[in-house]
Amino acid sequence: MNIKRISAALAALLVCASLGGTVTAEQSASDITVYPSEGHKAVSPYIYGVNSGVDLSTVSAKSFRLGGNRMSAYNWENNMSNAGSDWHNTADMYLITKAAQEFKQAPGGAALNALYEAKNGNVPYTLLTLQMLGYVSSSKRGQLKKDMTAPSEYWKKVVNRKNGDLSLEPDKKDDCVYMDEYLNYLFENVGKSDSETGIKAFALDNEPALWHHTHSLVQTEPLLCSELIGKSIDLASLVKEMDSGAEVFGPSLFGYSAFDSFAGASDWTELKSENSYRWFIDYYLDEMKKAEQEKSTRLLDVLDIHYYTEAKGVCGERSCNHYDNDDCVKARLDSVRSLYDENYHEDSWITDTGAEFFPLIPNLQQSIDTYYPGTKIAFTEYNFGGGDHISGAVAQADTLGIFAENGVYFATIWSFDENEYQLAAINMFTNYDGAGNGFGNTLVKSEYDNEDISVYSSIEDDNENIVKIIVTNRSVHEETPVRITLSSDNKYSDAEVYSLYGDSSEIHCLDGIDKISDNSFEYSLKPLSVTEFIVHKKEKNIAVPIIAAISATAAAIIGICIALKRKNK
Repeated sequence: MNIKRISAALAALLVCASLGGTVTAEQSASDITVYPSEGHKAVSPYIYGVNSGVDLSTVSAKSFRLGGNRMSAYNWENNMSNAGSDWHNTADMYLITKAAQEFKQAPGGAALNALYEAKNGNVPYTLLTLQMLGYVSSSKRGQLKKDMTAPSEYWKKVVNRKNGDLSLEPDKKDDCVYMDEYLNYLFENVGKSDSETGIKAFALDNEPALWHHTHSLVQTEPLLCSELIGKSIDLASLVKEMDSGAEVFGPSLFGYSAFDSFAGASDWTELKSENSYRWFIDYYLDEMKKAEQEKSTRLLDVLDIHYYTEAKGVCGERSCNHYDNDDCVKARLDSVRSLYDENYHEDSWITDTGAEFFPLIPNLQQSIDTYYPGTKIAFTEYNFGGGDHISGAVAQADTLGIFAENGVYFATIWSFDENEYQLAAINMFTNYDGAGNGFGNTLVKSEYDNEDISVYSSIEDDNENIVKIIVTNRSVHEETPVRITLSSDNKYSDAEVYSLYGDSSEIHCLDGIDKISDNSFEYSLKPLSVTEFIVHKKEKNIAVPIIAAISATAAAIIGICIALKRKNK
């Protein structure tokens, strides 16, 4: 027995185990099968988006939204806004303080600065929130009291259409702020939606079902469902009149109770019973469809909702950060299933009250198909937590995969102070190698047999020569061996490997798969990880036929020379 060989073999096994790559003989690998020619489905690039406030130098985002409570009371003429209940109804220049110097004094400075950030970050799609609340901040600063409600000197009335010429230098001394003048100003400065620099879409304000709470100095009574529809139709009509190519997003609902009943609006019960609607979203889509028929133009392109998980860990806290508790970590990883999985029941107040409209995305699609076919789905705010932990990265990667599988059109995560792991997960789909390469734009069929993993596979257009496979591993502590097989007439030769795992939000370039045999290879996934395989088709060996041709030619020449030599003799 050769002791040196045995020792070397054991050392090699230990190295492989530490790298999380090769599967040992003792491990049983889970099977993953990818079908590059089957199940093709377009993936919208705009699901890889962020809201304003994110440093775009840290993430390769494909969409960017300027929204939030501040935008409801934003005065484009002087860049003042009001924080509402977020911070003592304070009126100030908060939205412009971080703007580039050239935009701080310009009308529409917040919007122009957002476009500037997006351009510098190479973000192709921008969504701007328009004001529909009814009043915006005047030039008065400071914390407003209860007796300073609108209308008063602290507010300017919002009017959609100006009775007069539109000016590029708005009158800051009158009592109104005009939305058509705002749009015209933006179009003159950056172009319309069909231009390279123009804003691609406009949102019909932000979370209207909460105005009575967030902006109680303006919305002194809860908004009615019918009031929202009237406001929405009028503003959407204006946008389409001024830029027919711009997409309109609405109604920016804040969460489940808004989806269900518009947060208990007083006219909802009657509207529901008279029309046999399931939930408020049915009513909203139906009314916007009727408005399209009346106006002879589509007024709503994208159904816009917000979703922050309500799922609790075993500790009883929603989206907790008890990373030392495996069950709390697993609760976060599972929480994304409420988006698509009818067999999952999260621990939350939503489930306690029936969770009639879970899983969420299929229910949204059912309403669209019934009341307003062709409407797209957007999550313009969402977050499953864990921005400072690898579990947040895994949940975020699964969320993006779920969006891709379910045809979501647009998604912009609302990030909190700690977000590096979530942004790294976005980069796994948009810039895994730091050179701008990302997941493909066409989803393909994947099958797997392990409930602790998820698999999302893609190609670019119809090119099956490169297949990109993202695998999330939700096992908290154990490595998970997998056997990946590509069912294809193509022969694949090798694969690059990138992975996000452990105590760093850095995407690691790992040792690749040098040789793929019979379109199959094995790999050991690190616990709590997001791993991407870039699988390459085997290139034909052109050296052999070239050498053969040269040899044949040489032989022919030699044969001719011999024949001529014999003849000359």
